[in-house]
Amino acid sequence: MSGRRIFAVARLNALLQTQEPSVPVLMAVIPIVLTPFMIPGNRMTLVAEGYVHATGAEQAVPGFAVLFSFFSVQLIVQMFFDEQQWGTWNRMRASAASMSEIVLGKVAVAFIMQLAQMVVVLAFGMLLDGYRPDGSMLALIIVATVFALMVAMFGVAIAMWCGSERTALSAAMLGGVLMACLGGSLTAVSTFPSWARPLARFSPAYWAVDAVKRIGLDRAGVADVLPQIGVIGGFGALFVVASIIGFYRKSRS
Repeated sequence: MSGRRIFAVARLNALLQTQEPSVPVLMAVIPIVLTPFMIPGNRMTLVAEGYVHATGAEQAVPGFAVLFSFFSVQLIVQMFFDEQQWGTWNRMRASAASMSEIVLGKVAVAFIMQLAQMVVVLAFGMLLDGYRPDGSMLALIIVATVFALMVAMFGVAIAMWCGSERTALSAAMLGGVLMACLGGSLTAVSTFPSWARPLARFSPAYWAVDAVKRIGLDRAGVADVLPQIGVIGGFGALFVVASIIGFYRKSRS
């Protein structure tokens, strides 16, 4: 496996993404615009949970960052199917780059896209919405990085398993929205019906929102959110395994 070829594939895909930047930009701009409308309701929820000094941004900003990260999974899926529409997929597979190098190059771009979007949304939340995490910035960076990698692998797994673009985009949208909403990205899990609260733990979004909430309100450090980071990483590992199985399945065909 050649790092040079992986970098070449990643560079090509990054250049292709810059040719049509409107959708990635919108995925970052829309949550920034919508966040202020969610802050008052989230503030009341947080105050009811005992955080009397909360502004509401501690829930709204990371919640929208997580939600729109899942929306952006469609961009990752599109990267794989665009190649087939353009007729360049078979040409790329016939190049010196192996199938694994091609996939890893695309994974690198997907990860960077996800991380950049989350960083932009969190940064503008700090600038415009008064989002001021009381805890460790290093912990926040680690959570964002692990979560972005997990979401990228979720998109790759869908692309590896779905045979058509329409099916893959539908799976990305439905799966992403389900995990984001179930995990409390729109409203705190404490507002869910009692029967639904345990289900939230089956979504990686729950652990990401919980970790960022602890950093923002409970002055949590890296050690305090290691369990959440571990669970997010566990979901990522499952998607990696699914991607590998789908990769070998697709490479045979």
